[in-house]
Amino acid sequence: MSSELVMIAFPSRAALTRGLDRIMKLDYVEVRRAAIVARAATGETVILDDHLSPNQGKLMGGTLGAAMGLLGIVQLGALALPGVGPIVALGAGALVGGLVGRVTGQVAVSYAEFGFKREHVEELAARLKNDQPALILEIEGAGEIAQQLNHEMQFFGGSIIEPAMVVHSAPATRGK
Repeated sequence: MSSELVMIAFPSRAALTRGLDRIMKLDYVEVRRAAIVARAATGETVILDDHLSPNQGKLMGGTLGAAMGLLGIVQLGALALPGVGPIVALGAGALVGGLVGRVTGQVAVSYAEFGFKREHVEELAARLKNDQPALILEIEGAGEIAQQLNHEMQFFGGSIIEPAMVVHSAPATRGK
């Protein structure tokens, strides 16, 4: 199944917010994903989307793994050990759980598809003027509704930047 990336440029962040609110109320628009892109006066591109990096996966996986390892050792009865045994057992359980969770989290995020491909967003963002925010939407059947959507966005000072980019939606994981 394929859909199209549509970029709508706005004169300000406030106009972008109002435009996005309007899009979400339109019944003929099916938004699959959305991202906000802005180009700073220096030319730097800022992207706000739902992308997770492998480092974020490591942090989340390590934290969850350490907690699970710690609770697992407690459940096995480590607190009944004499002396400093419980402290050593709990520390070892948290350490091993954290390491396993860290690797698992990084691998899971590396292979799962979250958000837009950075190359697509960068290519679209290169068309923006400095200090101009834009909304990038992945819309099913954007070609048929582009003119109507462009008309709706003109009330907020927004306009669709042509041409749209066709992307092929992949399943939840991507293979090598």
